[in-house]
Amino acid sequence: MSEHVRFNLKTIEDLKNELDRLELYLPVSEDLSVLGEKVKMGKWELPNRFIVQPMEGVDAVEATGAPSDLTFRRYHRFAEGGSGLIWFEAIVASEDGRSNPRQLALTEKNLDEYKRLIDETREIAYKANKHEIVTVVQITHSGRWSKPSGKPEPKLIHHNPVLDKALGIDETYPLVTDEYLDALQDKFIRTAELSAKAGFDGVEMKAVHGYFTGEMLCAHTREGKYGGSYENRTRFVRDITRGAASVMGSDHFATARLTMHEPSAYPYGWGVKPEDGSTEIDLTEPKRFARELCELGNMPVFNFSIGYPRFAPYMNRPHDNSLVGAPKPPEHPLEGIVRFQNIARETQKVVGDVPMATAALAWLRHLMPYVAAGLVKEGWASLIGQGRGAFAYPDSVNDILNNGKMDPAKCCITCSMCSQIMKDVVGRNGCPMRDKEIYGAELKKGRDAAKAKGLA
Repeated sequence: MSEHVRFNLKTIEDLKNELDRLELYLPVSEDLSVLGEKVKMGKWELPNRFIVQPMEGVDAVEATGAPSDLTFRRYHRFAEGGSGLIWFEAIVASEDGRSNPRQLALTEKNLDEYKRLIDETREIAYKANKHEIVTVVQITHSGRWSKPSGKPEPKLIHHNPVLDKALGIDETYPLVTDEYLDALQDKFIRTAELSAKAGFDGVEMKAVHGYFTGEMLCAHTREGKYGGSYENRTRFVRDITRGAASVMGSDHFATARLTMHEPSAYPYGWGVKPEDGSTEIDLTEPKRFARELCELGNMPVFNFSIGYPRFAPYMNRPHDNSLVGAPKPPEHPLEGIVRFQNIARETQKVVGDVPMATAALAWLRHLMPYVAAGLVKEGWASLIGQGRGAFAYPDSVNDILNNGKMDPAKCCITCSMCSQIMKDVVGRNGCPMRDKEIYGAELKKGRDAAKAKGLA
């Protein structure tokens, strides 16, 4: 690993020189026209190669789980910005699986509010850009990170010594039963059915970043039908994907945003070499499962991520500044970007003709489009995702496609303060740097609360 540095690149040549210095490779292209190409996605067609990746706003109406005014504002801005696919943030499948009291939850009672959110988002996208968009929504359960009332109420699929210690959990803490997981499957599938009624084109089971469905893939030490063997560990995600597809109808689809690497030491991780204590990346099982999911669900699109954002955010969000009190990343941000894109390349190979989205490019700022175009041209990925980048700069896609460049003064500066808002719990989430009028105050709420508790 090379020493961490802050972003200091001005030109494409600066980027190429830094990659050469580090003996790394990323494809780079100055021809950005490929990013404006239409993409066939099963029976759907995207107007360009950009997607908005799911980023939680923590701004649902607390009493009901319905989208609030800030939720509407955020997705309206994404719609105006030009991306062809908007991957909506997670809605929770079960009340006890909320990561916070303001996480979105879709129910029969608030279904009309979600219908309005989707209808308005589509209308705004068409009015602003004269194109139709595709919408996907995540469905989740927060598992060991559940805080439905604001206080930790973990639901464990298996014991992981490192993650258990971080939560103050010992080996006597009970695991959820197979019967609990059977019933939870039904809740995921029911939420998928409601999502179709709300107007989402597709649903995705959030099997990433240490959440419940992602952690199930790591349950080597669990007994019963959801643990141990590959077939058992992948059972839950496979079954809810199949179930979602069956209840949504042919005008909708089930897809995946699958973790390709949960970096706990074996036997507690996923995508790690199957030797005791190893954290070395081994994509054998993740690539197998990615291929099987695409075939199982006849998926028109595929998405992925890696890592635990709570403990190693540099793996999926290379950045300049860490969370308050967190250590500086142990590597150069370009090493994280290259690792992520190498995994993208391997994953795109196994999913074949299914368009696959990559991400983790925000650190590149105004140089991002040139790497994005290179990735597409060399077949490493089909779609380019922006998460925190879309928070900061929702109209970046229109600037890239219409003006041939991004404005450096509008780019995400990878300061991690959107993550800080979530960690502090109190505030609603967005970009406190580029959308300061609203989210600067939300960041301050959380920081003030942390200071009052002696945690800042």
